[in-house]
Amino acid sequence: MSKSPTYIYKQAGSKNYYLRVSVDGVQYRESLRTTHRRTAEKRANERIKELRGRAEAGELDWRFVTGVVSFEDQLNAENSSWSPETRKRYLVSLRQISRVTSEYLSEMGRDVCAVMAGEIDVDFITEFVTRRLEEDVSPATINRDLTAFTQLMRHIQNKKWIDHNPVKAYEKQGLTESQPDIVMPADAAIAKLAARAPGTLQYFPGFMDACGCRVTEAALLSWSDIRRLDQDDGATLTFRHTKGRIARTILLRREAVEILRRIPRSNRSPYVFWNDTEHGHYKDISNLFWQFGQDIEFGSRLYDIRHKFAVDRLRAGWSVYRVSRYLGHRSVKTTERYYFRYLTQEEQARALADGDNGF
Repeated sequence: MSKSPTYIYKQAGSKNYYLRVSVDGVQYRESLRTTHRRTAEKRANERIKELRGRAEAGELDWRFVTGVVSFEDQLNAENSSWSPETRKRYLVSLRQISRVTSEYLSEMGRDVCAVMAGEIDVDFITEFVTRRLEEDVSPATINRDLTAFTQLMRHIQNKKWIDHNPVKAYEKQGLTESQPDIVMPADAAIAKLAARAPGTLQYFPGFMDACGCRVTEAALLSWSDIRRLDQDDGATLTFRHTKGRIARTILLRREAVEILRRIPRSNRSPYVFWNDTEHGHYKDISNLFWQFGQDIEFGSRLYDIRHKFAVDRLRAGWSVYRVSRYLGHRSVKTTERYYFRYLTQEEQARALADGDNGF
């Protein structure tokens, strides 16, 4: 059997092949979205041909990150036409745009440095807004981010890298229409995803389904943050790596307790979901599970398990106040905005009836 070309490889913990190639001094690394070597070679060769063609046409500078850097340089220029306050506001938003973009593309198995400006479309802007809403950011802040995003894409458009400004197209539909339907996975799909994962990650999807935490919150969870796990009831867990950097303690449900009791512990790592790396934990869990999901045709994101938890608990009779505190939302309105559209009128009324039910 012939060896695979050096420009395709497999990441640790993933069956999928990746492309890694340098064109005009820029390294491109992205998922080829296949577990078959021949298919990977074909896709890699097509992608390399595309990149080299763009290099010859002088289009490889048309990357989104290049546009971001160029726009930031313009903001920082001494002769900038914007006021100091406007520049400061745009730079703050630009940091959020870069962060959210990197996180999203990582989950998709893409390298942010390889994404072309033309790939930033209305769906991409919608995803950006949705993720900012999930972080409990106010509509006013999101609108400020969109203003900066508009200026960024206008800057790129003026360079003739894109024909249309996707933010302008998005703004026509309005912020209230920005929430796409959530594809909530079935229990069987979650079990299949767990079976595909190695090591302690096999417990990760079920744990998220049992407590509705964010991916990072669970990834950096330590055993020292769990109390009374050996007792029949009253076990608690404190999440310390939260979005708002404010520790959140929850009363563990029976399902979560049973999962935690099954996870083997490490003598070298303090983390619940540990591995044998020097860090002692998995650093890119969303990306890993995106790959696992491709293998089994999961059809959802790992993060959607958190959404499933919220809807399941509301349908089961938990109050929206209880669900909001459990999820770590800063406002109960965030919980209502996301999940009440999946409830019947009776379920909504029950969720609003009592601030304490659901314990």
